[in-house]
Amino acid sequence: MRKTAYLYILKETFPIFLIGLLTFTVILLMDKILRLIELIVSGVSLSQILMLLFFISPSFLIFTIPMAFLLGTLLSFGRLSGDSEIIAFKASGISLYQLFLPISILSAVAYLFTTFLVFYGLPWGNQGFMSTLYQIAQSKANIEIKERVFNDMFNGLVVYVDKVPVQGKKMEGILIYDERDPEKIHTIFAKEGFLVNNPETQEVILRLMDGDIHRSESQTKVYQKMKFDTYDLRLELSKTFTAWSARLKEHEMSIDEIKEKINKMKAVGLDTTSQEVELHKRYAIPFACIVFGLIGVPLGIQPRRSGRSYGFILSIFIIMMYYISLTISEILAMKKTLLPYMAGWTPNLLFFGLGVYLLIKTAKESPFKPLVWLNEGLDFIQRKWKGLFKDV
Repeated sequence: MRKTAYLYILKETFPIFLIGLLTFTVILLMDKILRLIELIVSGVSLSQILMLLFFISPSFLIFTIPMAFLLGTLLSFGRLSGDSEIIAFKASGISLYQLFLPISILSAVAYLFTTFLVFYGLPWGNQGFMSTLYQIAQSKANIEIKERVFNDMFNGLVVYVDKVPVQGKKMEGILIYDERDPEKIHTIFAKEGFLVNNPETQEVILRLMDGDIHRSESQTKVYQKMKFDTYDLRLELSKTFTAWSARLKEHEMSIDEIKEKINKMKAVGLDTTSQEVELHKRYAIPFACIVFGLIGVPLGIQPRRSGRSYGFILSIFIIMMYYISLTISEILAMKKTLLPYMAGWTPNLLFFGLGVYLLIKTAKESPFKPLVWLNEGLDFIQRKWKGLFKDV
């Protein structure tokens, strides 16, 4: 009987969890839509854009998995409670603690998977993201250097090529105007050149053969001319690609990258509080799966009259409270009021304690007053909302 009940609860929770995971992930991806539009306009193929999203997905999933798990637990237990199936389970001799067992197992699996993403998924995704970005830049450089056209797709460079016998492989009669350093303007002439790709450094290099460099300095009014047999000119990514890369490095670094940055900053005597807070937050966020599972069960079976939308509204409210407390903890840590490791773990400790308290009270069938008040407030809002439409 218990095994059947456990499987029944898992089958009830898991589909809602998947739907919530898809919904929350799509919502967070909306932040990337503008940059995707920029890439589409610049001629990047749909398959490459999908690959970028696939590689960047671990940075979203570490947040959306706990959120979706809370939603799945609240809605599934809310449905069981609303259809009086919780009462039937209790009448069969299955206590609330026993009903919590399959959710605790599922929350442990979600925690382990989220932790795996933090330690291994993020580095893999970052590497794949940068590799795909490099391939896009490489293909665009090969395709867009056209003969007898002033090509300005590279930052600070204007490239003119008289003849391209083999597209992307060899160029003849090359003129380059380099204004990346406004104080030192370079004009480069070369008889021929070709593109060289360096997968290790993920750079695209234009290798020039047999030419001259004309350099003029605006401040000193010095003019120089230098001949070369071979000259390598590194081509920077376009502004769109650079923005994606900079954003990735700033907000989506792996744990190893954060640790490396902390060590470098400490070596030169810089304050590493911000980086340490981010590091411990990465360790703490996966544990939210355990916390949300513990909270979701007792909140889900609370008696209510607000309909099935109640579970969704309550899950959003809890998620907001969790991340607000996380933000407050980060601010306190940045002000040295809290230790850096407490910034990530304080919300978990608070909500874990609340979950244990709620589970015990619910098992004793003792009402939780704040939740009763919230119920009454939602009922009041719902009645007023329906009244507005009736008047119309």
